[in-house]
Amino acid sequence: MNRRLALCIALAGLSVPGLAYAQGAGQGEVTIGYQGLPSKPSGESQTGVQVSEGVLLHVGAGAEAGYDTNVFYQETGSAPVGSQIYRVGLFTGLSNASRTGAVSRLTFDARAGITYRRYQSDDVALNGYRNAWMPTAGLALSTGSGQFGFGLADTFARIEDPPYASGQAAIVRDNNQASVEGRWSPGGGRLTGTLRYTNMIDVFETPELKKANSDTNLLMLDGAWKWLPKTAIFVNLQQGYVFYFQQDIPDPKSSSFPLRATLGLRGLLTEKTSAILSVGYVNGFYSNGASTSGFLGSTYAELAFTVRPTMLSRVVLGYRHDFANSVISSFSYNDTAYVSYVQQIAGRLALDLSGRYVHYDYQGYFINATDVAPSARVDNFWQVGGTLDYFMRNWVYAGLGYALFANSSSITPSMAGAAAPNADYVKQQVFVRLGLTY
Repeated sequence: MNRRLALCIALAGLSVPGLAYAQGAGQGEVTIGYQGLPSKPSGESQTGVQVSEGVLLHVGAGAEAGYDTNVFYQETGSAPVGSQIYRVGLFTGLSNASRTGAVSRLTFDARAGITYRRYQSDDVALNGYRNAWMPTAGLALSTGSGQFGFGLADTFARIEDPPYASGQAAIVRDNNQASVEGRWSPGGGRLTGTLRYTNMIDVFETPELKKANSDTNLLMLDGAWKWLPKTAIFVNLQQGYVFYFQQDIPDPKSSSFPLRATLGLRGLLTEKTSAILSVGYVNGFYSNGASTSGFLGSTYAELAFTVRPTMLSRVVLGYRHDFANSVISSFSYNDTAYVSYVQQIAGRLALDLSGRYVHYDYQGYFINATDVAPSARVDNFWQVGGTLDYFMRNWVYAGLGYALFANSSSITPSMAGAAAPNADYVKQQVFVRLGLTY
């Protein structure tokens, strides 16, 4: 594959915000939405500084200048606060990838980065939100030979976003996810098994959101049989335990024991098309209040395709039906559709377009603290992103970026009251950018 496109695809998966993804053999994770400045090295073995035998140092920096049309996610039809926006990012990383691509039995990848964001408008509503520092860090270790393998990983990210109304505290979220896994592959690789434990600590520094501070524990067992050389039938079992730190407050969020049991097919359908098809049973097992129920409420379904028309292009289409814990309610049923397109043009241009639509059906939603019964709330969320980068060298790029966020909700301002977060909004951002990753 052309190295410029490889770098483009690497950059396309490094943005911090949460998103839709498709998983499957040969697919990995696909990041949806605007791909901002990278928060980790691209990992290309052809770049980096050789600091010792078998160890490469990667460094990178980038800057973006643009405009945000709706900083505070204000209601559709209002006069939103817009602002010039600037972002600067720095990162560094160490890995034991070699120039030839060969690595030892023990592989490692350590990284750290920081993004600085500045709103430059003279509008006094932005006072208190102009500057934000968002660090990230990660470490991954993996070893294996023959039938057995072992891995450890940890990632941390601090995300800061303006509130949904000027005068409120900024939304600041600290997230740390750690995992340990064992892999087993007997019989020449026809059978594979993975046992993984994941712990995620999610902490809001924002006083109004501390109610959602949580610790998520997940045990996963995945077994697969390759009935074709690159196509497998799999069974995946996941049992979780989620508890919330603040239980000494009125109406605390409920602990849960989410269970997922799915089976499906993943791998190549043709030489250029891979897919994942998965269906199964889910149950939230919430200790109090609303819980998953009914046929669709107990159903997990996912269908995703990755098509590579040429060596320099990739198309991803996907759909998922699932449920997830929610900050503003007990949980939500989510129907997600997403698409991604990556293409190299004329040897030096790299195009990345993606979007997703999510239908959120919130369960156990309270409009405000005085409610005695949960209300119905349904949201329709759209996210679109695009970049066009020109690679002057394999490690230097300049380009344009665009991001769109839009939401419509069944909750109206008259129902929610003046103190409630905005539910209907349209937010757009445009950027010019310059960066390097070496």
